[in-house]
Amino acid sequence: MYYRIDIYIGSNNQTKKIDGDYLEKIKKWADSAFTDGYTIFRGEGCYNGVYEDSILLNALTLHDMPLNDSLESLKKDLEQDAILTVKSGVEFELI
Repeated sequence: MYYRIDIYIGSNNQTKKIDGDYLEKIKKWADSAFTDGYTIFRGEGCYNGVYEDSILLNALTLHDMPLNDSLESLKKDLEQDAILTVKSGVEFELI
């Protein structure tokens, strides 16, 4: 079964913005976690009633990946309270 992994990441807690350095930390983590590729969507999210810049990172994988330890490290590096991960079994076609 293939898996779709969606990772929701909030912005810098002080500025509520995502600058280049912050985004590079996320990309560096994603490059090592998803060597076959991934997509980053930038948008605005709301967490605990506070609106902020946010990232949705999406990847398709051949198997369920254990990400808790590496996401815990990213969470600490980004000084986040939480990072939300959604894993879904999917079927897809590459056309």
